[in-house]
Amino acid sequence: MYSFARLPSIAILLLMLSAGKLTAAEYYVAPNGNDQNPGTLNQPFRSIARGLNFARQPGDSLILRAGNYPQSRPLNLISSGTQGNPITVRAMQGETAVIDGRGTPADSSLINVLAHHVRIQGLTIKNAQKIGISIWGPGSRIHHVTVSGNQIQNCQSSGIYAGYNRLDDPVHDLLFEDNTVTDCVQSNQREPHQRWSFGVGAGLAKNVTIRNNTVSRCYGEGIGLYLSDKGTIEGNTVSDNFSVNVYLDNTTQTLVSRNLVYSTGKREFYRFNQPASGIQIANENYGGYQNPSADNTIVGNILVNNYYAIYSGNYQRGGGLKQTLIAHNTASGSTGPLLHIDADSGHRQSRIVNNIFQQTGRASLTDVAGPVDQIEFDHNLWYGGVPEPAVRGTGDIRANPQFKNAGRLQRQDYDLRPLSPAKNTGIRLNELTSFYPDRSSSSTVNLGAR
Repeated sequence: MYSFARLPSIAILLLMLSAGKLTAAEYYVAPNGNDQNPGTLNQPFRSIARGLNFARQPGDSLILRAGNYPQSRPLNLISSGTQGNPITVRAMQGETAVIDGRGTPADSSLINVLAHHVRIQGLTIKNAQKIGISIWGPGSRIHHVTVSGNQIQNCQSSGIYAGYNRLDDPVHDLLFEDNTVTDCVQSNQREPHQRWSFGVGAGLAKNVTIRNNTVSRCYGEGIGLYLSDKGTIEGNTVSDNFSVNVYLDNTTQTLVSRNLVYSTGKREFYRFNQPASGIQIANENYGGYQNPSADNTIVGNILVNNYYAIYSGNYQRGGGLKQTLIAHNTASGSTGPLLHIDADSGHRQSRIVNNIFQQTGRASLTDVAGPVDQIEFDHNLWYGGVPEPAVRGTGDIRANPQFKNAGRLQRQDYDLRPLSPAKNTGIRLNELTSFYPDRSSSSTVNLGAR
C-alpha cells in the first residue's frame, strides 16, 4: 500500500487541485472590477460573463456588487449544481445590482437558465429584448431552479418564463418567489396582440410554484400556466395586467390560493374597454398538445374590480370545469358579472361553495349559460343583485357581507366584521382541512377568503 508521501509531486498537485474544485467558492463582480482579477471580494471581476466562467461547481456563488451592468449579449447559465448545493447568482446583500439588456440583440432573452439546481436572487433586471429570465429546455436537464427576490421590469416579453416543447419531458420543480415584475410584455403594447405572454408563468411544465410575487402592468396575462401539471400559484398580488390576471390553460392538479387580484382602473391595460378578468380557466388550441384543465382548486382568493372575477371559458377546445373546487373566495365589484361560466357539455364533478360574491355597480352577479347540473353550488353569499336560478344552492345567503373596508385594495380590508352574516355559516370541506387546519374541528366555517 502506497503512503501519500511516496506519491510523485505532480500527483500530489493534481490531488490538491481536484480537491479544491469540490469546495464551494464565492466569486465577486463589480462595475469597477477587472476581468484579469481573481474575482475575490477585494479584487472582483468586471463582467458577469467572466464570473459565470468561474462559478461552475456545485455550491459556487457569483455575487454582484452595487451598480449597473449593461449587457451586449445574453447571459447563459450552463453549469449545474446539486441538491443542497445549487449554483447561485445574486446581488450582494443590501446592494442593488442592475442588469440592463437594452444593448442585447433583438428578440433575445437576457438571462437563460440552461441547467439544474440553479438560484437567481435579489437582482434588478430590466430592458430585456425578450424574456427577463428564461428557463427553457427538457426536464431531464433543466429542473430545481429558484428565482427569488428579483425586481424585473420593462421586458419585451415575460419577466420570468419557463417551458419546453415536449409534454413527456417537461421542465420541472421550479420556484418563483418574492419577485416584483412590472411593465413587461411590452411588445404587446398596441393592438393587435401578436404574442401572448405571461408576466410570470410556465408552459409544458410540472411542479411549478409561483408564490408571493407582485405582478402588475404587463401587456399580457399576469400569472399563468398552460399545458402544465401540479402547479401552485399562491400568495401573489396581481393587478392591472391585460385580458387575464391569473390564467389556467390546459392545466391540471393545480392550486390557486390566497392571491389578491384586482384592477385600479388603468385603462391602458383594458381589453375591449374592460379590465382583465380575475381568475380564468380554459383550454386553448396548441396543435398536437393538449392537457385539458381538471382537478384544480381555486381557494382563498380575493378578487376586486376585475372584469369577471371568476371565468370558465369554452372558446377553442372547451372542456368545462372538471373536478374543480372553487371555494372560500371573496369576489367584489367587477365591471362585468362576478361569476361567468360558458355553456359547455364537459362540466364534471365540480363545486362552487363557501364563496362571497358582492356586486357594487350595475353589472350582474352571474352570467351562466347552458346546463350546470354537474356543478354543485351551495353555501355562497350573494349581494348586490339577484343570482341566476342555476347557481342558487342550499345554505345560500342574500345579505351584505359587512367587510371591514370594502372597495379598498388590501387583503385585510376584506376581513369580516364581528356581526357579518358570513361568519360561521359555511360548511366544512374535508379536502381543505390541510389548507385551513384551525377549522378542522368545527362543523361550520366562515364564508369567503381569510
